[in-house]
Amino acid sequence: MSNEIDTEHAEIFGAHQLILKDEELFKDIKKDLKKKRINVEQIVQEVFGKWEKKIKGQEISAIQERSNDVIDVGRRLLRALVGSTNKNSVLDRSKDSVIFAHRLLPSDTASFNIKNVKAIVTVEGTQNSHSAILAKALDIPFVSKINVPIDSLPRKTRVIVDGDKGLIIVNPTQAELESYPLLIQKRLSNRTKVLKRINNIPLKTNGELIKVSANVSSLSDIKMAMDCGADGIGLYRTEPLYMDSQNFPAEEKLYLQLVVALNCVGDQEVNLRLLDIGGDKTLPFLDIVEIKDAALGLTGIRLLLKYPSLLEMQLRVFLRLSAKFNVKVSVPMVTLPKDMIDVRRYFSQEKEKLGQEKIPFNKALFLGAMIETPAALMFIDELLEHSDFLSIGTNDLVQYIMAAGREKKEVSEYYKAGNHLIVNALKDIIQKAKEAGKECSICGELAGNLKFTKLFLDIGLRNFSVQSTLVPYVKYKIIRLTRKPGCSFETLQKAEILCSNSTV
Repeated sequence: MSNEIDTEHAEIFGAHQLILKDEELFKDIKKDLKKKRINVEQIVQEVFGKWEKKIKGQEISAIQERSNDVIDVGRRLLRALVGSTNKNSVLDRSKDSVIFAHRLLPSDTASFNIKNVKAIVTVEGTQNSHSAILAKALDIPFVSKINVPIDSLPRKTRVIVDGDKGLIIVNPTQAELESYPLLIQKRLSNRTKVLKRINNIPLKTNGELIKVSANVSSLSDIKMAMDCGADGIGLYRTEPLYMDSQNFPAEEKLYLQLVVALNCVGDQEVNLRLLDIGGDKTLPFLDIVEIKDAALGLTGIRLLLKYPSLLEMQLRVFLRLSAKFNVKVSVPMVTLPKDMIDVRRYFSQEKEKLGQEKIPFNKALFLGAMIETPAALMFIDELLEHSDFLSIGTNDLVQYIMAAGREKKEVSEYYKAGNHLIVNALKDIIQKAKEAGKECSICGELAGNLKFTKLFLDIGLRNFSVQSTLVPYVKYKIIRLTRKPGCSFETLQKAEILCSNSTV
């Protein structure tokens, strides 16, 4: 599976291993076995069912999604207990199949023959579920929350799955069958055209250089970013490098993994984010038991300050990398100025140690704060005093300000409203950073939303960091807005449609 899914997505199955090692879960199984004295298969089914309900009852949807993992592990454990080798029938589907299901578990999705599966459609689930993430990693269109009566659909029914619009067309007309291949071809052609038009065109407005960098999580992401013309890596999420290990990762291993990745970037700038983990996101080698209200608990820099050895090792590796590469370091989930002061203390200590060991590093390596909480907005002046640059994570910032998770359909209108309400706050951050002579970037989803590009330019944003595949379209929009020659309005419109519909 690792040959087809990058490290970030294969780690979903690391979560399954953690479930199998959960002491509380198996205490419940042992207790019920002694109490009820019935067959173990029945006990396993009952206990896993209780845990599923328990997790589904959590308020945070990201944790609710974990219920699918519990079901998945329980189902596979039961099969092992009864000696069943029966596999999901969808694995043997013929070429050009579309999978319809009420719900898919991660092991289902990863077991598909991706050469045969053209799309996945589910009644339950969200675009943030593990199955959706895996489908995306396998480049399979995924649509959820549909109203199609899937139980009454016979095999070999013709369907069109429009991932852009979240649309399912059952028994399409001849005209639809002829039009959709043309749409696919136009999309591919448009992408090629946009890439050609932005090639080697510097982006400027009022004499100021504009950068469009990429958000990445893996080596494959970095390669895609470079192919799409990114001006560097505006956010490198390093979590997969840690989640891949059952033990505390060795410094040299982490260093060499990052050397391989950064060699693909050349001399372009890379913003390495410190480990952003905690709450419902755990590591096998850390005793993190907090689950409830994960987003309000021990996350980001709070967790790293509790485990200083982990923070020290990361800072040491990043400092070593600075001797060879154009890197800087960002601190996630900063809330108080004290967070940056504490990190800087460890930063200075690691510099001193490397100096004593005569290991080279860039003494001027930048350390910046990620602005993702309302408190960080309130302390922006103080944070600028202790930061070399700022990076704004709009996804979390909007959620915390609006008290509305972007993955929750019930409060989606509040989240959407938040996208517009935070603009004044963003303007204030950008202007204060400029006055302090420090760079400020936006690395959340809003940075890649073409409807906000002009607004962001108007409030002074000069550093965008977006999903790799959106880089050419954001650049193209900026070229049009800054009146560079050689760009047709028609091509720009196509680019805007493609970007605005990129998320189902």
